[in-house]
Amino acid sequence: MKKFVLGLTCGFALTATTAVYASDTLQVYLFPAMYVFNGQSKALDSEYTTLNFNGHAYVPVRWVAENLGKLVKYEHYTKTISIVNTNLTEELVLDKDFLIIASQGKIKGIEFGIGSNKNELIQKWGEPHEIGTWSTEFYRWHSYHFFFWEPDGNAGSIRVSGNVIPYRLNEIRDFIGEPLDEGEGVDGGWSYVYHAGDYQVFFTADSKESQIRYLNLKKK
Repeated sequence: MKKFVLGLTCGFALTATTAVYASDTLQVYLFPAMYVFNGQSKALDSEYTTLNFNGHAYVPVRWVAENLGKLVKYEHYTKTISIVNTNLTEELVLDKDFLIIASQGKIKGIEFGIGSNKNELIQKWGEPHEIGTWSTEFYRWHSYHFFFWEPDGNAGSIRVSGNVIPYRLNEIRDFIGEPLDEGEGVDGGWSYVYHAGDYQVFFTADSKESQIRYLNLKKK
């Protein structure tokens, strides 16, 4: 294992942290470990490293928590790291209630919906896992992308993707009924469109027989 010496510092790879250096030093070793989460093997992301210090493995708490489906928050003033449960990695349940809740601008089981402010989400869920742009800025927490409209920074649409939608497109009719419309998706594939009050829900897959790639909830 490769050895190196570094200043004593706070060993948490969190977005909002600031390293504080002291005169003391630690002698640590790179530790190329593989991790298994609920039977699934996973290597550390490229920006993370496992360290061995005095026979103990040190790994970024954020990476471990997120792979367990949890959210991590860091409070700078109190130097407190919080790890909390979340519904953001649980499978969506598609039933009649799904469209009733969608008519309120929300995804079933998720507390924040369309109109929620960006700062509200950060305060409750911590820093996003990704910030990017698809026609407008989005913040991603696990499989949920929230698109925020300027200048207010309120959520204008929500996109859900990944394994939290374990359904094929042709199964959707059985769970929530006939779509109002269907056709080619905006980025290819095939979409079913449902109306829920002032909102629309788009389910998109590569084909009618394929697993859903994502759903979008937005105002009409």
